[in-house]
Amino acid sequence: MMKKIIFAVVLAMLISAGTCYADEVDDLLGYYVNRFKPENAELVISEKPDPTGKFNDIYMNLRGVMIEGLRLNRLAFRMMGVQFNDPSEWKSGKVECTDALRIEAIGELYETDINRAIESKTFGKDADHWHDMSLKITPQGLSGRGYYTATVMIIPLDILLEIDSGLKIVKGKELWLNNPKVKVNTLDVPDYVTKQALAKIQPLVDLKKIPLPMTLHKIDLKQGVATLSTRTLPKPLTQGLKYSYTK
Repeated sequence: MMKKIIFAVVLAMLISAGTCYADEVDDLLGYYVNRFKPENAELVISEKPDPTGKFNDIYMNLRGVMIEGLRLNRLAFRMMGVQFNDPSEWKSGKVECTDALRIEAIGELYETDINRAIESKTFGKDADHWHDMSLKITPQGLSGRGYYTATVMIIPLDILLEIDSGLKIVKGKELWLNNPKVKVNTLDVPDYVTKQALAKIQPLVDLKKIPLPMTLHKIDLKQGVATLSTRTLPKPLTQGLKYSYTK
């Protein structure tokens, strides 16, 4: 895999960083490649890290990322004054981002990928479960429908639920339904059943496994696409040492 990571020096003044340094940053990119399985990735650093693993400025842009079974079309972040663990540990796959003065991040999700992730984690695993569910992202929020199989008073029911909902960010890394409105095809279904059904798919997206101390605040919705980001979007770092990876 590491043979596919190509190192390109953009600033001649930084060439003197040497082979050891190039290997260390290869190891850093290799960690994110192994962790997220991207289709391609670009890493740009303003200058070499200090001996403790601190970078002044770093930018990474990954496409086709996998996080705990969820595919993100894009994940990008810019970090300033960021502290990692000791660079000597990166080669073994031990990479920890412990602190940063500033982190800007953006993640782009397609509704097809959200549907696929929900299906993999909810369908048929319990006695009460969803099936044949489809969610759509619009500029106004989220709409969808699906069947929820539940046992009510020892009677198994297959309940068609239709959902219209806003979306909100919770705990800085989770995407939740916000004030969902639910229509039920069976009038005598108790309220606790619909609440239980919604709880099965919350959160819709969980990005806590991203190993960065970032906090997302904004949601931008377009037809079929949800974009989650920090208040300020990450801008590419145009000068520095560039590394790239293609699957």
